[in-house]
Amino acid sequence: GENHTCGLRTDGTATCWGNNDGGQADPPSGKFTAIAAGENHTCGLRTDGTATCWGAIGYVPDRQFTAITSSGHLVCGLHLSGAVSCWGGCFYCGLSEPASERFTAITTGSEHSCGLRTDGTVRCWGHNDHGQADAPSGQFTAITAGGSYSCGLRTDGAITCWGDRPIIVAAD
Repeated sequence: GENHTCGLRTDGTATCWGNNDGGQADPPSGKFTAIAAGENHTCGLRTDGTATCWGAIGYVPDRQFTAITSSGHLVCGLHLSGAVSCWGGCFYCGLSEPASERFTAITTGSEHSCGLRTDGTVRCWGHNDHGQADAPSGQFTAITAGGSYSCGLRTDGAITCWGDRPIIVAAD
């Protein structure tokens, strides 16, 4: 998160530390399969597929998810069907949420989101002042986003980044 960190323990419970001025570092009891921290909130995916958020974001769609991601004031969940839902306080993030598309993975940056389509191509939406939502063509196996940039791992193993300051460090 912005000024807090959370971890998923081996027993499935969440633990958080750092800034807790909005309750973002105070996880509820129960077991989770994944957690995602944003600026002043944290969300967890429970073992039954439902999401729970704590801190500044309390609203969660009453659906089951296979994945959850968060950054800034935004949370997105990947439904069992491959559809995506986003929620939170980000004005730009959900404006063009692709309701009819299906994804295998999702990621969020500060004010944008990207999804890995079932055919391996990437679709991004939301704020695009630095080109962070201009996904390149081609096929990918994984994606990630941060601040005002996004990156993907291509099927040939190459890394491609787009948006603000996409720095790629070559491995030896």
